[in-house]
Amino acid sequence: MIFILSLSDYQMSLMSISYFLIPYSIYNLDENIRKISLRNRNEFSDKTFNFLNEFGAGEYHISTFFILYLTSKALNNEKLEEFSKNAIKSFLISGATVLFLKTFFGRARPYMEKGPTSFEMFSINNNYNSLPSGHTIVAFTTASYISNYFKNRAISFLAYSVASGVGLARIYKDQHWFSDVLAGAVLGIIIGGNVK
Repeated sequence: MIFILSLSDYQMSLMSISYFLIPYSIYNLDENIRKISLRNRNEFSDKTFNFLNEFGAGEYHISTFFILYLTSKALNNEKLEEFSKNAIKSFLISGATVLFLKTFFGRARPYMEKGPTSFEMFSINNNYNSLPSGHTIVAFTTASYISNYFKNRAISFLAYSVASGVGLARIYKDQHWFSDVLAGAVLGIIIGGNVK
């Protein structure tokens, strides 16, 4: 990664823990978390997680940042321009990262019923693009960027709560394993926290 040298102690710790936690999750947690999620479905949860899922859709993030950029130009607002340009940059970095990793790992999605250890490396088939979660990396990149930019606890709490909801939604919708979401969250926090 191009920003590996600028990682904070917090981010280095998060990355180090994830090196152990993600493989542990693949072999010991993913299947159990999926079973719990599938067992606890109901109409209220369906609506809640469908709503939260939308906050990880990349098209909403990039269009919002682009509108902010155009607004900054129309208003000649340098601060808003800087914010929106860096937000777009963080989105593009997270998008490129997730596309590369999804193709490289080629992990089967949960609904394929092949288990959490099924990989077909270098696959472009969406059914084998589970690791990491794209919705989650986008949501956590935005949350991390916003949190780092504003340095306000209330804003940070709200941003990370929404991002966490996106991750849970991806598990609930049987699109991702827990470890996919965890990897997306870690990468998103690192990318969003390092774009300047």
